[in-house]
Amino acid sequence: MSLRLTKLLPVSAALALAALSYTAQASTPKEFPTVIVKYDDASLNTRAGVESLHSRLRAAAQHVCSPLDSRVLGLREQYERCVSDAMSQSVDSVANSNLKRFHLYGKRAELIASN
Repeated sequence: MSLRLTKLLPVSAALALAALSYTAQASTPKEFPTVIVKYDDASLNTRAGVESLHSRLRAAAQHVCSPLDSRVLGLREQYERCVSDAMSQSVDSVANSNLKRFHLYGKRAELIASN
């Protein structure tokens, strides 16, 4: 019988939006949404598992940053920065070298099996 540890990772735009609030105070929400992303450490030993988690983290980051999603140039830049910051924070929170490498280098990254 194997034990699978499922972890919960909150993806929040609070820090990213707070950093941007000085430029868009009128459009920055007072409460920041949070999305919980579940993942299994064992799945991060495969390319498919890493790609799946990275994709789910990006979707969660886009969701929490959606109040800034706009065609207005200044807000669009803030939205993209918010997503980028939320992704970086999420990947750092997972603390997995395979995910970190994939986030930094994309599909070219080689996965390193952990024991």
